[in-house]
Amino acid sequence: MAITITRADVKRKCMISTDDNSYNAAIDDLISEMQPAIECFIAEEYLEDTSNMRLQAALKLGILELISAEFLEQMAREEGCADDFSIGSLNIAFRKDYGVQLRASGEARLQPYLKAQLPFMSDSAPKSSNAEAEPIFCEAQW
Repeated sequence: MAITITRADVKRKCMISTDDNSYNAAIDDLISEMQPAIECFIAEEYLEDTSNMRLQAALKLGILELISAEFLEQMAREEGCADDFSIGSLNIAFRKDYGVQLRASGEARLQPYLKAQLPFMSDSAPKSSNAEAEPIFCEAQW
């Protein structure tokens, strides 16, 4: 994996203090679980283009947003996490929509680089289904 997502990146995106170590293991596990799965859907030509720093930054940001969104959504399911409370005119509430917004942003950011977006990939279908033979592709007749 040429793209590196760190615990500090996720904490920054989720607005968690770097001094707060209570989520370290959960964040590390989520990164190691999600990053390879997300990268699996990105076309290799983009992941391997390490000389294009702007492309790599866009991919990293999209992956980071998806991982951070999942972390926030998991955190929101913890008991007591999403409780709102007020003291006088001060109201403190968990932003329930922040994870959803991050997910949408990450998905939109990565959309042009997905394998499914490659030209003609969705327009072709296997012509032969013989398991022993090499597949022959033709234009799909949808």
